[in-house]
Amino acid sequence: MKQLDELIRGEISAVESFDTVIYRIKDATELKELTQIRQDHQRAVETLRQFEVVDSSVPRNTDSSGPWGTFTTAFAGGASFFGDKAAINALKIGEQHGLKEYQDALNNSAFESKVKEVIRTELIPCQERHLALIENYLH
Repeated sequence: MKQLDELIRGEISAVESFDTVIYRIKDATELKELTQIRQDHQRAVETLRQFEVVDSSVPRNTDSSGPWGTFTTAFAGGASFFGDKAAINALKIGEQHGLKEYQDALNNSAFESKVKEVIRTELIPCQERHLALIENYLH
């Protein structure tokens, strides 16, 4: 399912973006919390992959983040050059995009009810927590 693949690639992209930024963060508390967010995104990849339909006749398209991941990683890396706040703001933009993707998925009839339930009860609340934490760092 193309829509599910897009969500998985988005989560892989988030992991890659956090990898790009985390090693540059100097504040220990901030580093710990951003590392936790990165782990949440890795778990989201694993959670979403449970719903993939494996069909050997269709090439898998979720082993990398694709072009979007290249862009977001470059964006986060470039923002890191300008300091922690700029890098965290880049991560915030990614988190907002991810939240919108999940909200759109709830309105997409292509998604099974099981997937929608996981998005509604696990993934959206997680994205909202991420945004709240990131907002705290930006103020």
